[in-house]
Amino acid sequence: MMRVEPISAYPPATSRTLAEWMDADLAALHGTDSRSRLREVADARAMRRGMWASFLALGSSSVVFGLVLLAVGMPPSAYVPSMIVGGIVAVVSGVFLARVRGWIPKPGTSYTTRGAGSLGGGLIAAASIFGALNAFLIPGIVSSVDPVPLLVLDAGFALLLVSVFVIPAAVIGRGRQTLRREAARDQRLVAALERDRVTWVPLVAVPMFGPL
Repeated sequence: MMRVEPISAYPPATSRTLAEWMDADLAALHGTDSRSRLREVADARAMRRGMWASFLALGSSSVVFGLVLLAVGMPPSAYVPSMIVGGIVAVVSGVFLARVRGWIPKPGTSYTTRGAGSLGGGLIAAASIFGALNAFLIPGIVSSVDPVPLLVLDAGFALLLVSVFVIPAAVIGRGRQTLRREAARDQRLVAALERDRVTWVPLVAVPMFGPL
């Protein structure tokens, strides 16, 4: 049966090849704020990837922080449980993070974040909170006879802030470039996007298939 494109004021998805829709020059012509199916796919994948990357970083940070506690002579009960839980979280997160590579969200899928959407924004948020915390910690570190516990606590805060603010923001901020790069070398992803191109129907909120 012949498929008939719905009537729309915008070019149909089949009017260009997938490579043409994903071309960076075409994206530059339309600006960064225009809505398209490819951008919907890229942004949703980036949001999900950013979430799992954050959990992976949190789990890994728990293991690293446990090693720091071990190095400063803390008893095993202070770090072994967190290292075990952190290791499990990191492994599970790594598995789900890898699964995002082949995931194509359904049309109309929308993810929102209240956090930073770029590496710069994540760094500013983390640095601001870290600076505010250190406004209280630094006087105690300077005046303490044994500043090691406070320094260890400060390092733990730094790992937490990087995991929660910097890493997901960096992943989300490069979501569209990541999709373009992965499509250039992953034929299974290209095949999935190609199937999406020939079956996708324009929506009011997302009237065009591209650009990316």
